[in-house]
This record gives sequence, structure tokens and C-alpha cells, in this order.
Amino acid sequence: MKTEASRISCRRPLAILSLVLLVASAACGGGSTNRFAGLSAEELFGMATERFEAGDHGEAIQMLDRILVAYGDWAGVPDARLMLGDVYFARGDFLTARSEYTRFIDRYAAHPRSSEAALGVCKSLAGLAPNPNRDQGYTQEAIASCRNVVIDFAGNTASTEAARISNELRHTLAEKEYLNGEFYFRRSLWDAAIKYYEFVASLYPESDFAAPALLGVYRANLEIGYDDLAEEARDLLLQRYPDSEAAAEMNAEIASETDGDRG
Repeated sequence: MKTEASRISCRRPLAILSLVLLVASAACGGGSTNRFAGLSAEELFGMATERFEAGDHGEAIQMLDRILVAYGDWAGVPDARLMLGDVYFARGDFLTARSEYTRFIDRYAAHPRSSEAALGVCKSLAGLAPNPNRDQGYTQEAIASCRNVVIDFAGNTASTEAARISNELRHTLAEKEYLNGEFYFRRSLWDAAIKYYEFVASLYPESDFAAPALLGVYRANLEIGYDDLAEEARDLLLQRYPDSEAAAEMNAEIASETDGDRG
């Protein structure tokens, strides 16, 4: 039977091992705080800027986090917060970038750089937008966000950039609807194909897919036997996009049919 002394003796090595591990953990793991101890907010911000420009995103994030935690009353905190969003964006972590930009807007709505943060949200959501074959939830959200930037900061360079991004995203949505139309057309589901083609022609007339969509409406209506609706689509295509490749294709098809009738 073990005495109390022997039990204490057995536990002592375990206690010593735990202490050693704790010290080692503090030396290795508590690193970022210890490494930056004694550095001012200005010094950390300068170093973070250098790391960011060099592409060392991990180091830049640690330095900026240190500023936000330890120097909350520093006048440059808004700039550090905005840079943190920029670093995450450059890293491709669009969800976190969006969160940082949103925090900036929530806390510094009247700040002179708020337009940059708003554009950052727009760009982050655009970065999350998937290819046209997938669900376009983020694309829709990005368009709404970018439009807000266009309206809220009219005349600002952020407004111009947001408008460009919004237009690109609308092109993605147009492609999505057009691909849906093509899917149904290939399966001879004419009514469904027409529905999606008409979405493109009416909602995204400025896109590259509007003219091919009207050509699809024309062809699908011919397949159904709705010659009058096919003619309407033909006239609309020639009126809106006379120099388009789709118009040239349609004219070639019409000419071929006419020649065939003559023969």
C-alpha cells in the first residue's frame, strides 16, 4: 500500500512536466504579443504596411490585430481597420474582408475613407460571386451593394469602380439565364427555353447575351409553329442588334430557307 509521501512523489514529475509544457507554450505560442511588445502603434502600422506590400499577409494581419487590441485609442485605428480588410481581400479571404469593411462602416460612417470601405464590401461580395453555372445569391447581393456605393458616393472614384463591377456582375446573371435557356432548348422544351431567353432580352439588354437570346426566341417559336411570335423576335433582333453575330446567323437561316423554297 502506497504511503502519502509516495503518492506525492509520484505526482511531482507530472507537475514538473506540466510546468515545463506551460512555459514552452508561452514562449512559442504567445508569440505575436511578445514579439511586438515595446513597439508603438505607428511602428507596427509602418511594419504592417511593408509586410502587406511585400505580400506577407499573415505577418501584416498579426501586426494590425495587435494595433486594434492594444492601441484602441490611437488616431490611426480606422486606417488599421481598413488595411486589415485590404489584406484579407488580397489574401482571397473575401468573407473576412467583407466583415472588416463592414465593421469600419459601422464604426466610422462619417470617416473620409468610408467610400473605400463601402467599395471593399462591394468588391468582396463580387469576389464571392460564383461562375454562371452555380447559384447566384452572392452575385445578387454584390450588385445591390455596388449600386449603393454608386448612389451614396456619386462623383467619387469609388462610385465609378462600383458601377463597373455591377455591370460585370449583371453580365454574369445574363449568362446564367442564357445558359438555362440553352439547356431547355437542347432538350426541345421550347416554352421553358423561351422564358429564359426573354428574361435575358428584357432584363439585360446591354449584355452580350441579349442578341443570342432573341435568336433563341426566334428559333424556339419556329419549332412550336408560332410564326408570328418568331417574326416579332426577328424584328426586335434586327432593330436592336443589326450588326450582331446573332442577326447575321438569323439572316443566313432565313436566306437558306428562302433558297430551299425556291428550289
